[in-house]
Amino acid sequence: MELRHSSSLVTAMKLGDIRDAYEALSAKASEIVRQLSLAGVALVWLFRSGRPGSPEVALPLVRGALFFFLALVLDFLQYLSGTMIWHVYFRRKENQGVKLEDEVSAAVQLSWPTWIIFYAKSLTVLFAYSWYVIPFLASRFAWK
Repeated sequence: MELRHSSSLVTAMKLGDIRDAYEALSAKASEIVRQLSLAGVALVWLFRSGRPGSPEVALPLVRGALFFFLALVLDFLQYLSGTMIWHVYFRRKENQGVKLEDEVSAAVQLSWPTWIIFYAKSLTVLFAYSWYVIPFLASRFAWK
């Protein structure tokens, strides 16, 4: 259903549909962050120099790699913290006698840690690429 609001079109949506949309989008974004982090580590490996026994890596790539590893750790912590939070919440409700089919209300604050970590890992990967990897590649392949 489309509603006219001022001079623009506004789409009417159910709140549950909006939640489903941002959950699907954040899941996809997490997958992309993970892939970009692993690709960043692969770039570091690809652009190493030196001899087979003693590889050398440019300082910007080492710094970028640290941020990629940090993003992967944050990715793990996001899922670990979410699992722990919702497991504890589930157990408390279960111990209160709430049945599996009963509807419950959860405080919005329960999701805050996972959302904070989600944004932190996303910004970490953006930072690694924009401050270290892209400038390194640009200097490496710049037209002279």
